[in-house]
Amino acid sequence: MATSSFHCAAMLSRNSVTPRQGSFSVRSSIAWQSISFYPRVQSLPVSQPISPAVIVSATGGTVESEPRTSAATASKTLPFRVGHGFDLHRLEPGYPLIIGGINIPHDRGCEAHSDGDVLLHCVVDAILGALGLPDIGQIFPDTDPKWKGAPSSLFIKEAVRLMHDAGYELGNLDSTLILQKPKQ
Repeated sequence: MATSSFHCAAMLSRNSVTPRQGSFSVRSSIAWQSISFYPRVQSLPVSQPISPAVIVSATGGTVESEPRTSAATASKTLPFRVGHGFDLHRLEPGYPLIIGGINIPHDRGCEAHSDGDVLLHCVVDAILGALGLPDIGQIFPDTDPKWKGAPSSLFIKEAVRLMHDAGYELGNLDSTLILQKPKQ
């Protein structure tokens, strides 16, 4: 049976630590835990809490551990979940252009059964995907007249309710919006 051991010094020498500027780090979605090795102090990015007992036995030294809480810290009882949202709408005359809940004055808007807010639709799909649920089109079908012209904020509220009912909280969210002037 193969065994492995934790070599902290080797790990530190091969991996750079993300520079921090104030309370922001490039890897801000990773929970940070400060681990003190006497006589010097190192700060390591960790995705799971590190047990001081594991480090003490691996390094043969004395360790102090000070966990730092983060919004991105995974629940202790539920697994970390990731969802991905994608939405695409054709721009057509006669529709409002609403992005992120903001009505943008324009001669064209997103052709859709609801308000066509592509940004909020992506967020809803990401939340639903992380929960392992069907996408926005199945939960809020365009064949149902009650969603005709509905504000996407209703979809967000329902997705967040479903997330909370499942026992989850949003740890972080990243979205990319790409816009292109429609061909005339």
